[in-house]
Amino acid sequence: MKSNPLPQKHLSSPQPIQEDIDQGVEQQPQDPLPELETEAAREATNTPAHPSRKKRPMWPLLLLGVGILALGAIAFKQSQPNPEVSQNTITAAPAEPNRLPVRATPVKIYPLQQLVFGNGFVSAVRGKHLTFQTSGTITYLKKVNGRDLREGDFVKKGELLAKLDDRRLRAELAQAEAQTAEAQTQRVTAQANLSQAQANVEQTKAQVISAQAQFEAAKNDFDLAISEFKRRLELFDAGVISESDVDVYRNRAEDAQSQVRAAQAQVNAALSNVKAAESQLASAQSQLTATVAQIASAKAGQTRSTISLEDTEIIAPFDGIVAHLNIREGDFWTTQILNSANTSNYQTVVDSVPIIINDPSAYEVNVELPTFYGPLVQPGQSAYVVLDQDMSTASSRGMSQQELFRLARARGTIFSVSPSVNPGERSVNVTIRLYQGSKNVLDGERVSVWIAVEENPTALSVPLNAIVYRDQKPYVFVVNQQEKVVKLRPITAGIRGISMQEITSGVEPGELVVTEGLNRLVDGTPVEVINYSKGNREQGVGSRE
Repeated sequence: MKSNPLPQKHLSSPQPIQEDIDQGVEQQPQDPLPELETEAAREATNTPAHPSRKKRPMWPLLLLGVGILALGAIAFKQSQPNPEVSQNTITAAPAEPNRLPVRATPVKIYPLQQLVFGNGFVSAVRGKHLTFQTSGTITYLKKVNGRDLREGDFVKKGELLAKLDDRRLRAELAQAEAQTAEAQTQRVTAQANLSQAQANVEQTKAQVISAQAQFEAAKNDFDLAISEFKRRLELFDAGVISESDVDVYRNRAEDAQSQVRAAQAQVNAALSNVKAAESQLASAQSQLTATVAQIASAKAGQTRSTISLEDTEIIAPFDGIVAHLNIREGDFWTTQILNSANTSNYQTVVDSVPIIINDPSAYEVNVELPTFYGPLVQPGQSAYVVLDQDMSTASSRGMSQQELFRLARARGTIFSVSPSVNPGERSVNVTIRLYQGSKNVLDGERVSVWIAVEENPTALSVPLNAIVYRDQKPYVFVVNQQEKVVKLRPITAGIRGISMQEITSGVEPGELVVTEGLNRLVDGTPVEVINYSKGNREQGVGSRE
């Protein structure tokens, strides 16, 4: 019977060992093993090869087992080094080594940003909580196209938005205005009396001057009359004149003395008139002062009434949009609503204030960052805002720098960084002013924020998953495309992006670094790059950053 080589499906050794086994099989006597195997298979399935033949005995199966053991021994012997092997066997071509499949990407120059992440809340840069400062029934609510004011309506600066019942306050205002007018009338009268009193004082002072002049004249006449009388007495004593002549001068002196006394009385009367006029002047001044005080008091009452009247109104302080509206026409409003609100809970305040309006032209984001980010964040740095509903998309696709740019619905810059740390949260407050996409955010909305704390427009970059650590030091596996092996190379890391890492030393642009399959590699491992092509060379994993 013709013999056949043993089929390879019965052997499970690696390829080099398989070749040795095949050579060993060819050097052995060719026993009819396949036919015996066929007979054994037929015996196992109870299927006769030919119906006319009789069932064979079991000894062929035993021979088959012995043959298989012999072949295994030959194969093991062939796989061991043999110093007696001929020179032809030594110079045979070595077998192709097994290469591990890996994915790789080229090192490329790419603009890279180091970003820090935080969650924050959007708020309008300019917003106003509008409320009534007094209690009462709401009798007016602004109408927009025939309907009551609603959230989302735009309002103009100075527009009356809501009003309470103000009849009592208007009556008080009218009374205060009447009191002010009466006080002003009294002031006019007091001013006239003061002017008259001032004129009387001036007149009486002039009378005093005139009386004093008359007094001086009378006194001079008296002095002259006394002098003449004394001289006439001397002449009478000398016997020059008669006694009747002396009597004439005596009478003249007495008349002059009477004139002096009369002038003195006029001076005293004029001085009394001055005092009386001055007293009237002081009274007029007091009356004028009192009327001025009455006017001030009346005006203060009028101002209070005006303010109280204004407290019943809500006026738009600027052009804006109604963000919250918690009142309706006909409701009774009381200031106790706000007094009883929990001010520590902002939502309670929002639900209690009658109207809140915001300026939709400018928004900011308030973020609390961990304290270790504080020194990295500076005013003027760029920030990217992603809405919560877009974060699921980012999570499913894997966030990268380009994906961040695509998903960012708003952009801004750092406006301020708090110099202090919140004791409870151990965080730093950062405010971001939006300059783009303000229409895409809502007041009070929760958003995710990435802040670019450092950037390099020409960073030599690789994907983050290309980096391995040995003794806490970074390395990459660089593919030697000629030898088709990898080299473990130390690197110096720079800026870390979302999915890319800058390498400042250790690799060159265009070199291939392994990104998948690193856990099976060591320095010098043969590899086969299964995804690298010209298109991949141009785009690579790094293009996602």
